[in-house]
Amino acid sequence: ASSGSVYGIKKEKKVTEELSLLPISTYNKTKMIAERVITSYSDRNFKSHIIRPATVCGISPRMRLDVSVNLLTHQAMKYKQITLFGGKQIRPNIHILDLVNVFIHFVKKPYLKNGFYNAGFENISLLNLAKKIKKKTKCKINIKKIVDLRSYRLNSQKLLNTNFKPRYGVSYAINE
Repeated sequence: ASSGSVYGIKKEKKVTEELSLLPISTYNKTKMIAERVITSYSDRNFKSHIIRPATVCGISPRMRLDVSVNLLTHQAMKYKQITLFGGKQIRPNIHILDLVNVFIHFVKKPYLKNGFYNAGFENISLLNLAKKIKKKTKCKINIKKIVDLRSYRLNSQKLLNTNFKPRYGVSYAINE
């Protein structure tokens, strides 16, 4: 498991596995280095599928309330309002159950081509995400001056071409 954040901030609408990596944090850099170490063994009959997940959402035993879907849903439920800093920023998402199913998919299909696979199926603006949550919770949305201009996208067509089908998503996570 790597991270979709290894790409850094890209202007491209479709961030595919072929684009260059420009990690902007220590976390992203360590993921990129780990990828390079793993792929250095490919000439030794070593099979690897490196999954680059989007931001994970949904209920889990180690719940993260610092990621967009979970954070904003938590704000709506606890405070009856969501505070956005801007709102135009795009975040890619994957439900935790879909991510688990991605790993199972590759375990069951070890013959799939070695390489990198993006795993994220909903690139959504924070404002549109807040609107989805508002529809379910009837909360208010407060928009503050933009502080964070980072937008991330992922294109997961390569994974979808292996016949993987996501079953969950942002709406499912909000409902949870």
